[in-house]
Amino acid sequence: MAGLAWLTGFLGGLCMVMGIVTAAEIAPSLGAEFTWMFWFVLSAILLLMSIAFAIANKGGKEYE
Repeated sequence: MAGLAWLTGFLGGLCMVMGIVTAAEIAPSLGAEFTWMFWFVLSAILLLMSIAFAIANKGGKEYE
């Protein structure tokens, strides 16, 4: 689960950067449907998934 938390956190961060780039119009848009709002919402979903995976990783079985 720790690897999955890291992966979704990393992808969430990349989506946030892409949203900033799209909002600032630094690079051309990938398509009409990929607006800055799409990237920020996708980033929020992925970052929340990252938190959930990190918490699930700590709530596993207790070892001696």
